[in-house]
Amino acid sequence: MKQSADEDAWQGPRPLPSFLDVARLGEIYSRTAAFYDGVVAERQAGPKLEALRQLDRRRGERFLEVGCGTGWAFSRLVAESGTEGACGIDVAAGMLDVARQAVPGGAMVLADGRQLPFASASFDCLLNTYTFEVLATPDIGPVLDECLRVLRPGGRIAVVNLTDGEGEDAVMTEDWKRRYVDDPEFFGGARPLHLQAMLEARGFVGVRRTYVGPAWPSEVLIGHRPG
Repeated sequence: MKQSADEDAWQGPRPLPSFLDVARLGEIYSRTAAFYDGVVAERQAGPKLEALRQLDRRRGERFLEVGCGTGWAFSRLVAESGTEGACGIDVAAGMLDVARQAVPGGAMVLADGRQLPFASASFDCLLNTYTFEVLATPDIGPVLDECLRVLRPGGRIAVVNLTDGEGEDAVMTEDWKRRYVDDPEFFGGARPLHLQAMLEARGFVGVRRTYVGPAWPSEVLIGHRPG
């Protein structure tokens, strides 16, 4: 029933379709892991740092990053608040290899966000950066369900997505979307999202959205599991 409810849960335009399944995404991002940060890290840094600021993980809090990729955000978070209680997961083994080099001794797990290998209410806070945008549309809701499940009541989530640019920033994302239609795999399935209403439809409360541009037009969303 939730999937049919999703049809009315998009804020702004519906996402462009993606037909890349999770296994293929794992292959694509494993193949690009060694040079991924060299291509996008600097441009994505502002939105990721804003998400870390708003998430405000405190030392000792149980933390999960779903889609930790190369560990760029994870390494910066644990440098400030410690590795104890912090865990990252990704479907791309190659990305995890890079992340383990960035955070020696960090808890990094090969796992699928649609079936997180953790008990309910295991974490105080959760981060997801530039991952929902690569998922096939039918997988977005189930991953949000799992994020909600593993958060404790009152726990918080920070999500960062590529989104439609505002003002002059729109030139970049409009060009992105035109080229994406011709070759979604070249873009790793990534396309602009407006995910606030979907978080709310899946049960998160107090969701607020911050737009961050111009280098990489992004939305930073903060929400909570009901207490």
